[in-house]
Amino acid sequence: MAKGVQISILGAAMMLLALFSTKAFAQFGESQNRDTLVRLVSAKSAQLVEQYGRPFRNITGPAKFLHNNTYLLCDSASWDVNDNIIYAIGNVKIMQKNTYLVSEEATYLVDEDLAQFRGGVVRLYNKKGDELKTYNLDYNTRDSIANFFDGGAMLSKKGELIEGNEGMYDSENKTFLFTEQVQMYADSLFTISDWVEYNSEREVAMFGENTVAWYGRDTLFTNDGEYSTASEYLVLKRDNYIATQNQEVWGEEMHYHRSTGNAELYNNVQIRDNEQSAILMGDKGIYERNPMVALLTNNAAAAMYSQEKSGEDTYGRPIYKRDTLFISGDTLRMKMLEMGDIAENEITASKNRRKLADLDPMVEIDKNNKKWLEAYKRNKAMLGKPQPPPKAKQKDTVASDLTPPADSLKIARVDSLKRTLSDSLKVSPSDSLKEPLSDSLKVSLSDSLKVSLSDSLRVSLSDSLRVSTDSVAVQKDTTKVTFIDAYKKVKIFRSDLRGVCDSLIYNSIDSIARFYTNPALWNDETTQFTADSMHLSIRNNEIYKANFIENAYIIQQEDSVHFNQIKSTEMVAYFKDNDVYRFDALGGVQAMLFIRERDEEITLMNQKECKLLTARMKDNAIERVRYIENIKSDVMPTYNLDVQKKRLRDFNWRIDEMPINRQEVTKRVVKPSKRGSLKKIRFPRFIQTEIFFPNMHKTVTSVAAQIRERISSEDRERQNQNKQ
Repeated sequence: MAKGVQISILGAAMMLLALFSTKAFAQFGESQNRDTLVRLVSAKSAQLVEQYGRPFRNITGPAKFLHNNTYLLCDSASWDVNDNIIYAIGNVKIMQKNTYLVSEEATYLVDEDLAQFRGGVVRLYNKKGDELKTYNLDYNTRDSIANFFDGGAMLSKKGELIEGNEGMYDSENKTFLFTEQVQMYADSLFTISDWVEYNSEREVAMFGENTVAWYGRDTLFTNDGEYSTASEYLVLKRDNYIATQNQEVWGEEMHYHRSTGNAELYNNVQIRDNEQSAILMGDKGIYERNPMVALLTNNAAAAMYSQEKSGEDTYGRPIYKRDTLFISGDTLRMKMLEMGDIAENEITASKNRRKLADLDPMVEIDKNNKKWLEAYKRNKAMLGKPQPPPKAKQKDTVASDLTPPADSLKIARVDSLKRTLSDSLKVSPSDSLKEPLSDSLKVSLSDSLKVSLSDSLRVSLSDSLRVSTDSVAVQKDTTKVTFIDAYKKVKIFRSDLRGVCDSLIYNSIDSIARFYTNPALWNDETTQFTADSMHLSIRNNEIYKANFIENAYIIQQEDSVHFNQIKSTEMVAYFKDNDVYRFDALGGVQAMLFIRERDEEITLMNQKECKLLTARMKDNAIERVRYIENIKSDVMPTYNLDVQKKRLRDFNWRIDEMPINRQEVTKRVVKPSKRGSLKKIRFPRFIQTEIFFPNMHKTVTSVAAQIRERISSEDRERQNQNKQ
């Protein structure tokens, strides 16, 4: 049984001072820098007792100790004199500069400068108000560092939440470190990581490897990043990836704005748009979420991938071939808008372009010819028969029907077609055009179809994407429209199509890719198309039709010297399985075709002029040609014929400009999708938070539930719109 001696507080203090001063002197040789002197600043009483043959001092309080400029406060304490250990009980507090620890009990190992908290909840908070809770924590009073284990959670003054299985707090640097199953919540951003370090003073969280963050529909991944909670600014530094609803974004460095979802991207940037089957690449980029805009520069390129039917297997099932169109340029831009946010004149111009592209001039001409032949037969059958007098105000059909055949073959279309063409091209220009393209973008058709495009077709990127603020619709059209543009030194490559131009513009309203400024296309290495501008109509991810506008020129190489050539005001090429099977030349046609003998030797050159020409192709070779109106023909032998006489005016074989392979367009490697793998990662559940901050846990889970419900509601609304 312990035996005690009651002494006065003053006597106890003096005895303790003498004891610790003696011990401090004895250990001075071990470490001159160790502060082993513990001062009992205040207490109600101190009792020297003997327990289990060892001296203890039982102190009743409130008691206050001082060591390493650190105060230890408690209701009572038991002091192991030999081992220099203080067992503090009841309302235990440790205060050091701006760091405070609170618990019901603690063990202070004086010689190790270590306060140990076990069992009950211990709270560590700083002057700013950030609070860490755990069951097990060690605090080193000399280094001012706390280490916790077996789970803990920190709630900042601003409401940021971090939890992990283990971690530490550095009082000097004001940083919290969490490791093992780390989860964080800040500003509706949910994060998991291998480790997170939070700087309380700067309000910046730094993330380690395998970091995944969720914000609304966006999912982010990085192996090194930091998030400024003050500015809501996230910097991703290694192996970075962002998945939005329809896009996937990569970059060696990303600066992500949480509030807007926008990002600046650097080095090996890729943006994949799953809806448009497109990938944009570059070394510098800007991504904006609403409305979606992606701008790439510095070795920019794009890949437009498609899956096309190439045949059937033995069971009649379709076989699909995947092909990719690569585009490069100094600048590439993709933008997605809702139809209701696009200027009405832009929508009208696009729809009219599509209508015009879908017209077949030869069909209209054949209709005219058929009408004339039918009228001619009717009039011929009525010759010599008495005719009734014409009715008043009735059109003289006989006179009109007897129009000479030559006139009926003119390329002028029926009045309705003329109205369609003129209306589709009459779009007033905007006074705010900022980047007008060159005059070479002006489009005219053949002589009889000569309808000059208005200034509205001098389209700048900013104009084509400009949002109308004047039009007010009863119900906004939410149909998504995609714009893709490439500028300066544009090259394209696909297995069956290559091309160059200075600018390319596309939108999904008309699904027409427009090539401007000295464009050229090659269907293979022997067939070249050039014109002042070109329009490629795309249907179901396949090239359907190409319009070559103003100074259209097709060259087909027969050998190193001989080139079949057709020149016209305008040409129209028709594609099937992405190969040209027919083309029409409209207006002022000049043709130069070389004729082979049975032994395949070229011996004759046939030079033609006419108003209209249509040709069929097979296996990329001209198979059949039809000449219409004002036909002139001249055949001459090619033997000893001067090379210049084998060329039409403005002949320019630009094969050296043709990209040979896709590496000439871009050497970038397309990254595979990561969306599926990220979906397998479990959303944070905040188990430690539920233990230590139950109210905050309810708030966080409520926010997560609201986000999920909003996403589900948006998905249901979108599905209903699609059904309608």
